[in-house]
Amino acid sequence: MPATKSVLIVGGSGFIGTHLAQRLRDDYKVFATYCKHPIQIPGVTCIPLTADNRNWVKRIVYMARPDVVVFAAGNNDVRWCEDNGREAERVHSAGAAMVATVADILQPKFIYLSNCYAFDGKRGNYHEADIILPHTELGKVKISGENFIKGRSLNYVFLRSSPVIGRGNGINLSILDKIRIKLSKGEKIDLPADELHSFAPVDGLLDLIERVIETGIRNKTLHYGGLTKITYYDLGVMIAEKFGFDPTLITMARDIHGQTNENMFDYSMNSTHTVETLKIKPFFLEECLDLIEKNLIPGL
Repeated sequence: MPATKSVLIVGGSGFIGTHLAQRLRDDYKVFATYCKHPIQIPGVTCIPLTADNRNWVKRIVYMARPDVVVFAAGNNDVRWCEDNGREAERVHSAGAAMVATVADILQPKFIYLSNCYAFDGKRGNYHEADIILPHTELGKVKISGENFIKGRSLNYVFLRSSPVIGRGNGINLSILDKIRIKLSKGEKIDLPADELHSFAPVDGLLDLIERVIETGIRNKTLHYGGLTKITYYDLGVMIAEKFGFDPTLITMARDIHGQTNENMFDYSMNSTHTVETLKIKPFFLEECLDLIEKNLIPGL
């Protein structure tokens, strides 16, 4: 029988990292790292890690001897990255480059989770070959991370994803958690209406990562997103209606001058190539919420 593959998830305490560790633990030897928040996941070896500590990264890589590295570390909140540019760069680009450089001696498949902010948001429906012109700090550090990895790894895959929804891990609240907690208390929640996204279920992203691990695809960029294009405000209204809350508690976020933002950005992603190549299922948002309601998505 072939040896069980080893997967190292850098950022295993995050929203996506935790879901991924739970998904892979039955079929792979899974190592998941954390930085500030210790985690315990049955069947998973959890290890503390600061991604820019070269000696510690080397020890973990040599211990895990990964066939696959999934880099899911870092804060993906746009506003946080604008306010903490140096820290964002340290993790998303310098940290990713450090892990890729140290791990390269073992030649693992390196999967880097990027996002839709690689683009400028001027037209949406972005394909993999479209021009990259990030104007947010988050987008800039993500592209910097992609470029570092491309120059250091002989076997990489970049997964640029739209925002994914699902329940959090108890440490990091997901957007779904935040909305439901507020609504369950009868409190209003302000959500922005100035960005269009092709929201998708976290389970679909896990399906994609599994397929990338299982197949021989390499040195490619893949896009992942849902089939419904809406704003965070519209998402909040749909969640409220789906789970029996008062949708009038969802209000449009206003800027510092008390006005709603009239500049609309479209960061929606086109997943046609990914769906056709790796045979994953595309989701309408209504399908995603149905799955969450029926508790059919693993871990939700």
